[in-house]
Amino acid sequence: MTRFIALALCLLLSATSAAAHGGDDHDHEEEAEVAAPGGARIEVAGSNIELVAAIAGRELKIYVDRQATNEPIDGAVIAVTADGIPAGTAKAAGSGTYLLPAPWADEPGVKALKFVITAEATSVTLESKLDIASAARAEQTAAFSWQALLTQPQTWLLAGIAAGLGLVISLTFRPRRTSGAAPLMLVAALLLVGHTTQAPAHEGHDQADEPTPALSASDAPRRLADGNVFVPKPSQRLLRVRTFVATSQAARQSRELIGAVVPDPSTFGQVQAPMDGRVEIPERGISHVGQRIEAGEVLAFLSPSIPIADLGTMQQLTAEVIGKLRIAEQKLARLTRIAGVVAQKDIDDTRAELDALREQQRVLAPKDAERIPLKAPVSGVISVANVRAGQVVTTRETLFEIVDPHRLWIEAIGVAAHAAPEITAAHATDPDGHSIRLSYLGRAPSLRQQSQPLQFKVEEVHDGLIIGSAVKVYVQQGEPVEGTVLPDAAVVRGPNGLPRVWDKMSAEHFRPLPVRVAPLDGTHVLVLDGIEAGSRIVVEGAELINQVR
Repeated sequence: MTRFIALALCLLLSATSAAAHGGDDHDHEEEAEVAAPGGARIEVAGSNIELVAAIAGRELKIYVDRQATNEPIDGAVIAVTADGIPAGTAKAAGSGTYLLPAPWADEPGVKALKFVITAEATSVTLESKLDIASAARAEQTAAFSWQALLTQPQTWLLAGIAAGLGLVISLTFRPRRTSGAAPLMLVAALLLVGHTTQAPAHEGHDQADEPTPALSASDAPRRLADGNVFVPKPSQRLLRVRTFVATSQAARQSRELIGAVVPDPSTFGQVQAPMDGRVEIPERGISHVGQRIEAGEVLAFLSPSIPIADLGTMQQLTAEVIGKLRIAEQKLARLTRIAGVVAQKDIDDTRAELDALREQQRVLAPKDAERIPLKAPVSGVISVANVRAGQVVTTRETLFEIVDPHRLWIEAIGVAAHAAPEITAAHATDPDGHSIRLSYLGRAPSLRQQSQPLQFKVEEVHDGLIIGSAVKVYVQQGEPVEGTVLPDAAVVRGPNGLPRVWDKMSAEHFRPLPVRVAPLDGTHVLVLDGIEAGSRIVVEGAELINQVR
């Protein structure tokens, strides 16, 4: 019995296969229309104006840009005319985007459209042909009609057969009984079910043999088979894609150095402790980092401290001086009373000795009561303040550093010999990407750790430039060479790690171009090879186009 059921399953499989593949005479023509790729989209350019028009529902969406820079053109008046189509004027619907009602979009056929664009007191006429039929076929290809599938009698017949086979198999393979034909029956049932799911897709021919239909969503960026990239106008608006017409010019190549920001020595000052002592704060309060001060302003006071051994010696000397002072005072008093008896010279000598002893007493007086003012040597902003009230400091310890944040230098390390070509221009870039113009000051005649220091003056100081931060220094030397100057963001890395740029071939198609580049000034590069004059190179949004897959 089980063998008979397995044979029936195989026969039923063959019958359903023949039924599913029948009707080739009337199905192929309809399928060919559905699978035809394409979209109602045109591109036309002229007089530095680039226009893309696409059917969106029952509207014609128009994108107008400048051909050289890819900048959207706003405020334009676009009149559209064609044979058999009512003339109309598109309305603005965004940056460089315009909409025109298109009730004729449902009529298949080729429409010869004429666009009269008036912008900035200039009128340009562009003409092209719009194939609406191919767009209708593409939309039919992308849609899968479940309703049509359910209206087919074969669908319900195969569903009933599959249900019956499931019941038979469940009764046959009960635990009480097994048969050697069971695997054959199971395989036949699985093949039948699998073929049933594929039957609606075949409809008269093998699906694997037909090409993959084009996506109906024509506004999706995608990479093409030849490596180029299709980026529709809506995506270009989002990515802010901008282009530059390549031109050849002479420029000097640069070499990159590592440098650091240092203060201008003429406006840099340090306040150090002249002796050991204790820090005292002035009445106006403690001086802090970021405070602007003037030259000669008191930042703190220093009370000198004396070691114990020196203090004992000073106390002994003070006692001796006090004793001598008392003796001298008594002697001067006696001599004064008998001034007529003694010589005036003895009185004068005693008075001079008394004055000397008093000066010694003043010098040996306790130093705890004296305070040394610590003054700013230059005007500027305090960059370092290592002081606290009551802090004990040692001789030559740096307490304050004052700099002028608007007068800075950059010190770079070079590896070239002293006989290298003279530096004609220099630029630097900080960690935030700012470009800084520099003036070359000179280079040291001696090496420091087998490198030659070079010094530059910062000509354009901004608030984000901090002393001690690392920067990249680009120095231009040698003779000028021919090349194309591009922003640094225009050069990206390909899958192989080599530099390349993106060339805009048409309104919505871009191709990669491998290039050979040299640094220029930190924000621009010099393309030495790989770009032809007149090419439209992407200078903004290149990294995003490079990521399209």
